[in-house]
Amino acid sequence: MENNLKNRLFSTGIRIIAFALFPLIWFMTQAILFRELSKTADRWLLITLAILVGSSFIFILYLGMNKLISYAPNQYQEALFGAMFVGPAIFLLSLFLFYPAIRTIYLSFFDNRGENFIGFENYRWSITDPSMLITIRNQIFWLVGVVLLVILFGLVVAYLSDRLKRGEAFFKSIIFMPMAISAVGSSAMYKFIYEYRPPPLTQIGLINGLRVSRGFADDGSKCGNNTFTDNGEKIGYTSDGCEVPVGWLQQRDLQNFPLFENLDPGNTFLNLLSNLPLNTILLMIIMVWMFTGFAMVVFSAAIKAIPEEIVEAGRIDGASEGRIFLSVVMPYIRSTIIVVATYLTISVLKAFDIVFVTTRGDFESNLLAVKMLDEYFKFLNQGRSAAVAVIIFICVIPIILLNVFRNKAENTI
Repeated sequence: MENNLKNRLFSTGIRIIAFALFPLIWFMTQAILFRELSKTADRWLLITLAILVGSSFIFILYLGMNKLISYAPNQYQEALFGAMFVGPAIFLLSLFLFYPAIRTIYLSFFDNRGENFIGFENYRWSITDPSMLITIRNQIFWLVGVVLLVILFGLVVAYLSDRLKRGEAFFKSIIFMPMAISAVGSSAMYKFIYEYRPPPLTQIGLINGLRVSRGFADDGSKCGNNTFTDNGEKIGYTSDGCEVPVGWLQQRDLQNFPLFENLDPGNTFLNLLSNLPLNTILLMIIMVWMFTGFAMVVFSAAIKAIPEEIVEAGRIDGASEGRIFLSVVMPYIRSTIIVVATYLTISVLKAFDIVFVTTRGDFESNLLAVKMLDEYFKFLNQGRSAAVAVIIFICVIPIILLNVFRNKAENTI
């Protein structure tokens, strides 16, 4: 009994060393050593020391832990070896993830300098400030629109491409290609597509360039994007009757378009439609374009895993392709759809690059991630920035819980 207690105490002590003391020594020695050296040593010398000294020290630490664990009873050694390797990972995760999260929640209850406690004032601001309410509205638009459209387009493209007899790989590679482009690159590309220049400047944006180049003016002359005829005559678009360019990313709603001018107050549908944030929808299109290829690849893999006998049985029973898709394919890949929806939801909540590159959050096009950055760097308000970060985290919690419960339900079946 006494020996068993000693073995357990010894095992517990080694676990404490593996999970706390060992990672702490490992991290502190590396951090202190290279922080001090980085101030004086040459870059190449620092790299050489990092490879030789850093890796050698880690090897010695693991060798020492391995020797220490060898003195433990055999029945505890396997668990202790696992703790030896998991300990540093948990330590670093706690240091760079859990601590910043707790610190952020703490700062959200303080003022702009993080000095004076103000309670829930930052959270009250987040649900009363007009610009913050617009940001939350835009985030909801993105969450609903981007997730639904990417899943819809991904499903349709995956199902149709799997029916192709030739060229499936080429077709899928074309659809997947936007995933190879960074969000910054895609945003810059679409910014040129939506580009607007005030008249009479030449329109370099694709949409406005095509818009002002068609049709005829009221006097019968042709409209053009400041092109020249063989005689050297300039063809512009400033004459009456020519289409005018539109600042697509500056349009907060649709009320400036001819269809929505002089609306009947009793027409509820058109009035609601006229208030749709056009620039937000145009920015959503960028993310839909980027992630449709990802959804297509995942859904295609799931569809190919469906037993062919089930699909053939549906066709023998006289079911159409649409009925097979809804009644056979959709239920079979339901878990895959949930996984893709979860990934897209988290990606939308983190969406930053698209808005930052195109509009910088101006013209009521902001999102929570950009708002968080603005509050910290533009308005120098640590408390409000932390509160926005906490709101993003709160939005992620239901997604996490949904997946936890779904996994439990699948495991109990």
